[in-house]
Amino acid sequence: MPKFYTVQDLATMLGVSKFTVYQWIYCGDLRTIQMKPKSAHRIPESEVRRLTTLSPMTEQPVPEA
Repeated sequence: MPKFYTVQDLATMLGVSKFTVYQWIYCGDLRTIQMKPKSAHRIPESEVRRLTTLSPMTEQPVPEA
């Protein structure tokens, strides 16, 4: 049976705020399921693995004019 995490669970695991996790959800960067419309988001373990195995984002240097 697949495992699912709450928004709070994921925020705690990644050391970010719940607000950040919701931003990822609403921007389409994080896929979730909801049992009914307007119910709590549940994050599948596969999404957690996908997020935690991504390469860290690095800041690109700004070219000087």
